[in-house]
Amino acid sequence: MSKRYSKYIGITLGLLALILRLIILLNPPTDFDGGPMLAYNFLFFFPMLLGIGILSLIAAIISVRGLIKKKSQNKSLHLLALLVSIPGLLYFLYVLTIIIIFGFMTSESVEKPDRIFNHSTSIDLDHKTLHLTGFNVGDEYEDRRIYISSIPYFNDAFEKKDAYFCQGDSNFELYYSIHSDSLFVYIPDSEPMYHYTFAENLDKIPVKAIQLNPKQLDSIRNLKSDKVERFIW
Repeated sequence: MSKRYSKYIGITLGLLALILRLIILLNPPTDFDGGPMLAYNFLFFFPMLLGIGILSLIAAIISVRGLIKKKSQNKSLHLLALLVSIPGLLYFLYVLTIIIIFGFMTSESVEKPDRIFNHSTSIDLDHKTLHLTGFNVGDEYEDRRIYISSIPYFNDAFEKKDAYFCQGDSNFELYYSIHSDSLFVYIPDSEPMYHYTFAENLDKIPVKAIQLNPKQLDSIRNLKSDKVERFIW
């Protein structure tokens, strides 16, 4: 590689690391259960994180070498490359530290169920029955999650990956209304309706999620109508 372009290697690698970090932030997991999260981590997140660490480290080394070289004529460029590489390197070290601490803590803790069944209900549509199943989730089982499926939870054929689910904290409430052959669910705009990325049978679940802001949700809660119902915990 000619000297004309070699001086840009450091800043190029630093920018690539920042782009990989941006890709991670723009592609969060859509399903937080064990299997999908394992695939997300090992097929996407960890390779991208490793790439960020390697690119940032190489960029930082090149930049530092350029800055300490007495005869270097591109110190300002090397300084800029160092500044660009530092955020990616810090992000890599920060996430790696969290992973190590979390791994140590979980290895010392007693394994317990990731969710506890709370309540379920069935809704009859035109030529279709949907089943809503609520669970308490989280470290202390204070958070709430509701699966929406075409098969009852206690049926052996039930597959979490072929169900939509909504979730939130201990105050999460799911409101829904029946519209002929479809189910409309009203959820906070801070929490989308999740589903397994590679689900095959979601087209069998005629459900539409309507995300509302806090003020709109309050209107739903205070609505005096039998057309909108609340999932009972």
